Amino acid sequence: MSSHRKYLLIIDDAPVDEQLIQYFSKFDYDIVHQKDLTQLDNEGEVPAALLINWSLIQGNPSKIENLYHHYPVPLFVISDVVDETMCVRMLEAGADDFLVKPIHPRELHARISAISRRVLRSIKETDQEKEVLLFANWRLYPASRQVFDNTTREELQLSAGEYDLLLAFVQQPQRVLGREFLLQLTKHSDLTPFDRRIDVQISRLRQKIETDAKKPALIKTIRNGGYLFTSRVLTMKEGEEAKL
Repeated sequence: MSSHRKYLLIIDDAPVDEQLIQYFSKFDYDIVHQKDLTQLDNEGEVPAALLINWSLIQGNPSKIENLYHHYPVPLFVISDVVDETMCVRMLEAGADDFLVKPIHPRELHARISAISRRVLRSIKETDQEKEVLLFANWRLYPASRQVFDNTTREELQLSAGEYDLLLAFVQQPQRVLGREFLLQLTKHSDLTPFDRRIDVQISRLRQKIETDAKKPALIKTIRNGGYLFTSRVLTMKEGEEAKL
């Protein structure tokens, strides 16, 4: 097996279907077939997914957890027969999915991709929950919708609309944000670009974050364009910002 190719690890005492091998080869997957659990430690690389026959773990669902710790990848239990009780037990034990033979290659591929996408989304959401956005003399925590003064450590009191505006600016620094975009962002999509309420909110936000609101340095008005957030923004993880 090439070290540069992905592979599926199938643990089954029965031969692997040739259609499965041919299908996944089109996507640069190899199939590694083992007849039992004794050779797990011999595989140094992590597979893209693992499939194991129910017959090899029946009576000991805890093996599912052990397998997942060994290979933290999409884990499928496969079976030669339809058995709802068996399926439920395996899913409760930690399997990601349960498939009954014959295994259809396209369906398996789709299920692997779906599970992988969910994992990536979860990782991304977790990362975002731990984000801290640093700019000027402020720290913004997206997960809790809080903003703190770096010097005093006091929380900045913002309305929901003011916070949404600030987050939009911080997430898109050095970019002109038009009035229509900001109006939609603040739930005022029924207003026209000439409505002055967005200017009022910007003015209030400036009063709270600018050193001199009469001479704003962070939020600049762009003639016939909108507004520009000028500050450099640093993205960090919670805990790291405490070292600054």
